[in-house]
Amino acid sequence: MTYNITTYAAQNTLAADAIIARSITLDEKIQQAERRSFHTFFDIHVIENEDGTYSLFEEGDYGAIPNHLIDSITYTADGKMSDEF
Repeated sequence: MTYNITTYAAQNTLAADAIIARSITLDEKIQQAERRSFHTFFDIHVIENEDGTYSLFEEGDYGAIPNHLIDSITYTADGKMSDEF
């Protein structure tokens, strides 16, 4: 395969599209975590999976967070429920 400016432009466009798609997916999970955090005492973590997708993880669901998940946390929304009212 020969490379020319068109080939590099196409590769850069595909890479940029992939970055934008991952960013949108991360933003959606952050919004879900923030919405969910109003209804829990526990922190909600956005975890990056090995395949590049994101999942929500609530601390209260599983007790102590395993180390392999701690390394994958990309965002944390603090639990906003309170017992004071």
